[in-house]
Amino acid sequence: MTSHLLLFSVLLGVMLTLHIMTGVAGFSCLPQARHSLRRCATKTSTLSPKATSVHLPFSDATRRCTTVSASSALKASTENAGSFSTRDEKAKLLGSSTKLSLAPMMEYTDRHFRHVVRLLSSRTLLYTEMVAANAIVHERKGAIAKLREENIAAAEAGTPPICEYDVSYLRRFLGQGAVVPLEGPSVLQLGGSDPDVMAGATKTVMELTDRGYCDYTALNLNCGCPSPKVAGKGCFGAALMDDPKLVRELTTAMHDGSGGKLPVTVKCRIGTDSDMENGFTLKQYTELDAEKEYSELCKFIEEVASAGIVTDFQVHARIAVLSKSFSPADNRKVPPLKYDHVRRLVQQYPEFTFSLNGGVDTLSGAKAEFEECPDLAGVMIGRAWAANPWSFACADSVLYGDTGEGEALQGYTKPRNRLEVLQDYGKHVDAEEDEHDPVRIRRFMTKAICSLFAGE
Repeated sequence: MTSHLLLFSVLLGVMLTLHIMTGVAGFSCLPQARHSLRRCATKTSTLSPKATSVHLPFSDATRRCTTVSASSALKASTENAGSFSTRDEKAKLLGSSTKLSLAPMMEYTDRHFRHVVRLLSSRTLLYTEMVAANAIVHERKGAIAKLREENIAAAEAGTPPICEYDVSYLRRFLGQGAVVPLEGPSVLQLGGSDPDVMAGATKTVMELTDRGYCDYTALNLNCGCPSPKVAGKGCFGAALMDDPKLVRELTTAMHDGSGGKLPVTVKCRIGTDSDMENGFTLKQYTELDAEKEYSELCKFIEEVASAGIVTDFQVHARIAVLSKSFSPADNRKVPPLKYDHVRRLVQQYPEFTFSLNGGVDTLSGAKAEFEECPDLAGVMIGRAWAANPWSFACADSVLYGDTGEGEALQGYTKPRNRLEVLQDYGKHVDAEEDEHDPVRIRRFMTKAICSLFAGE
């Protein structure tokens, strides 16, 4: 089944349910869709050949050859669309895009769902899923080892060497879409607790940036994920809240690894339950001194910012419960929200920018937070975006007063209804299937649009 057939099947079922929500005129495009199906049915579903390439280890000089690496479309497209290159320009773009952010969510905010969000909003700041720094370094090391073996064989056979390592697996986590609208304002979130590994991971990101596979606006360190796999066995995520000095070292490593080319930000909680005797209970927590909790949060912010690198924080206004086997869902619901802590940070540290995360799930809710705290830099929303992305289709006009400048910058027109969203998303699907194995990625691409018609 081709990508168009998947979309076409979903579309027909949905249009019946919606009683022709988009109007009779919406059917005028169906003959064209059928034509596309016939045309696409002739496509092969094999992975398109790519020019494999490889960089040497970070400490070695990188050899170049004249072979053009695969998929330079993103690099060319970003150049044509006015890609931001210097750190100051990246910081400016980041600052102008924080009013509404798509929160990083594992198994949700991959490049396919981020493309859906970008179709609906040209201004929302997009966050990736958290990518483990050690996984990036491990995959790069394996790819280089494979390259060396291939070049030994090439030398024995008298054939030209391959000059750059194969990034096909890394692109699964770090790559961005190459179809307009491009991701634009977007942040890559990394997770880890080893500064050296973090530096290596960010260097790998910059290598992929140079080769045209990604163009992120900023890097973000995850200090908020309470998952036992992350904050427990992994000793990072929300566990880092208890070691602000290490967080400072990690963000410094990220800055150095990127060559200072990308702003570095931190997503955190307001604290953890590490100081609670006998573990977390709601009753005990409500009896704790809120001023002491806020004081500890301030110490965290000040220590992390003391290196002069991090000035932007996204704060989930709950503590992370680490003493018990709470699921991530429990940690999103059980600890009470304390928005006042975030509002006080905004007032106490005007030199920094803060975004509020947790509990806000509508555009009206976001507006209410800005009315309550006008100096708040932004609101970050995650689960509500994933559950019903169409409910945020008016985000640009409601929160930014945008009249279309964002779309004009990239030369595209924002979809007016969900039928047009599907049609535009189909272009992304086709491009992805041309670059990757369709069998492997179709379930991810399908999942990204499943909630587009939520509640219908």
